[in-house]
Amino acid sequence: MTDRLRIAHCADIHLDASGYGQALGAEGSEFHRTAFAHAIEAMLAHDPQLFLLAGDLFDSNRATPATIEWAMATLAAIPIPVLMIPGNHDCLETGSIYHRYDFNSLPNVQCLLAHEGETVTVPHLDLACWGRGMVEHNRLYAPLGGLPPRPTGVRWYIAMGHGLFVPHGGDTDRSSPIHAREIDASPCDYIALGHHHAAMEIGEDRTLAAFAGSPTDKVGRGPTYIICDLGEDAPPAVVVHKVEKGWA
Repeated sequence: MTDRLRIAHCADIHLDASGYGQALGAEGSEFHRTAFAHAIEAMLAHDPQLFLLAGDLFDSNRATPATIEWAMATLAAIPIPVLMIPGNHDCLETGSIYHRYDFNSLPNVQCLLAHEGETVTVPHLDLACWGRGMVEHNRLYAPLGGLPPRPTGVRWYIAMGHGLFVPHGGDTDRSSPIHAREIDASPCDYIALGHHHAAMEIGEDRTLAAFAGSPTDKVGRGPTYIICDLGEDAPPAVVVHKVEKGWA
């Protein structure tokens, strides 16, 4: 049984984007590739055992074949298990990247695509992870909808979701809501979230959850990722880290 687990968590890479508030133009592809490569280097320096990517690896399903192939090669080179979900920008609509390219063919990658949600395991980490494939980003889609009870026979249970956080007492007409009450009621040790480009820790009563921010966007605390530590002998801990390399 694994009594400690260190997780690297990122989201919202937006490969092939033209940039948020930046006039990147044709340089956007190279900018986002380089920034993601720097982020991976920074995350791996913490010696994590698991790498989570909580949606929007690509800015749209129209990413170029060269960028998609670069992303697959880059993920395949990560020396630890990679778990990932689609986001609203690279959702499972007709023509989705994830219909055209098999990310699950990569030995170290498990991409969770089931519309109703699915659970995968990483046996050597004694871990189960649940995620739900987004088909359409709308107000009826619930990223944590259908989260099942804690599986038996594993030490760690985590989930991934991509959507808008709605605090206690709040409501929204915006798409893909993730309600605080859902996090509160979850059986997970950690919920890795994406969509908010500004990193945000959510210290709910029973489950630790966080938005990793974006390592390719300067909004909020800057280009960020998260290192989450889970352990038998210590409370769960989330630390937001800023990517320094490549940024002035």
